[in-house]
Amino acid sequence: MTKYYPELDHVSEVLECIPHPKTEAIAKAIRTCNDDEVETIKKVCSVLKVIL
Repeated sequence: MTKYYPELDHVSEVLECIPHPKTEAIAKAIRTCNDDEVETIKKVCSVLKVIL
């Protein structure tokens, strides 16, 4: 997995520690969007899942 910004993994780890229903989806979206090898449509879907 190639990442644009490796520091965002730490942000995702912190978000997963927060007891809120949306933080897990946000952390997953950050990881998905940070991955250089993931297709753009999958990135859009992960962000939409957070919004909805």
